[in-house]
Amino acid sequence: MTAQTERLLESGRLAESDGDVRQALVYYEEAVRLSGDEALARLRLGTLCHRIRDYTRARQLLDEASRIDPDHPDVAFRLGYTRTLLLAPSSWQTWYLIGRDHRQLGHAEVARLAYRRALEGAPDEPEILAELGTLLWEMGHRDDAYVYLEGAVKACPVDPGFALQLGLAAMQRGNLIAAHRLLTGAKHLDPSDRRIDVALQGLALRRKESRSRQRKRAA
Repeated sequence: MTAQTERLLESGRLAESDGDVRQALVYYEEAVRLSGDEALARLRLGTLCHRIRDYTRARQLLDEASRIDPDHPDVAFRLGYTRTLLLAPSSWQTWYLIGRDHRQLGHAEVARLAYRRALEGAPDEPEILAELGTLLWEMGHRDDAYVYLEGAVKACPVDPGFALQLGLAAMQRGNLIAAHRLLTGAKHLDPSDRRIDVALQGLALRRKESRSRQRKRAA
């Protein structure tokens, strides 16, 4: 990989972490153009496209990355291939998949341990933070859960799903100001997501009830 491509990928990563989707796309697209037959630039752009719900383009880019480097564990992981377990048995991706499988089977404690192992390998990976956060929320460990959900949004502010999860958590904790900021931010990132609309409707009702209680106390 050339030094110019590396600089573009790093610039894209920084733009993504700042929540600047458009600029991140510009950097990653230029990196893909210059990268030739290398998988990493396509992996980065494909992952970002998936996060912003451009699933068709994400699949195209990740398929291209897979054809270039079929043994790349992160490419296999992003495509949902269980081959990740064979390609990188001790990687964070493998521990994440183990946690997800056990969560689906109802083995919450085993899933929690697997996600924690995944975080040891990738402490800032937003998918792990969000998964562990929602799992802990379901288990009743809500203070710890909120920290992980907040970490997912900080690590990846361009994903509307992460903002939605944290907004719902803030609303359930009674922090309606934070919930409004997060949910309106999620709506801006993905105006078509019906789940965000439902959450905003629920928030409007909670705010109305809160104002009503305040008026009654004042009277």
